[in-house]
Amino acid sequence: MLLVAEDVVKDPNEEEAAAKSAEADAEGDARPSEDVDPAEMAEEDLSYEAGDSAEEEGASASEPDPRDAQIEELTQQLLRTRADFDNFRRRTRQEREELVQFATKKLLADLLPVLDNFDRAIQALEGVDEPQMKQGIEMVHRQLIQVMHQYGVTEMDAVGAPFDPSQHEAVMQEQVEGQEPGRVIEVLQKGYLLHGKVLRPAMVKVSV
Repeated sequence: MLLVAEDVVKDPNEEEAAAKSAEADAEGDARPSEDVDPAEMAEEDLSYEAGDSAEEEGASASEPDPRDAQIEELTQQLLRTRADFDNFRRRTRQEREELVQFATKKLLADLLPVLDNFDRAIQALEGVDEPQMKQGIEMVHRQLIQVMHQYGVTEMDAVGAPFDPSQHEAVMQEQVEGQEPGRVIEVLQKGYLLHGKVLRPAMVKVSV
């Protein structure tokens, strides 16, 4: 049996429309895409954010941070407190040392007349034929002086020194030929120092 295929008759208008559509698709493929590259968008966003950050940093740099002033004030207070504490500790140490050095000041001052009496006794025995007594008195005198030295007591060297009212007590004046005025020419009673400070002024005769 023979089958005869009937030709499909196509509408000329449909063919024209299909041709135009194909041409439009071809032109669209030929034109470059106008879509925005995501990498470029990311770079633009980053540049925008960086600009905003720079503006914020510039604004913060132009305005002083109140915390900096507070930190500076607290630092100065700490330094002043440390300096005050160091001064207090130094004064306390000095006062303690002075207390130890001068705690026996009154006792040592009361012993000075005993030294004076030993000096007078030794002078009185110079013309007496009592060598053993003189030797015994001199030995006790030396021991007493050694004990006084251990506690910081020293004898003033006043003869020939310029008169110093803080160390000397002038009870007599005498004009001596060839002697400069204002000099100690004789010690009538010995003066003593305690750790370099006057324990008892010396009674002296001064040249005029």
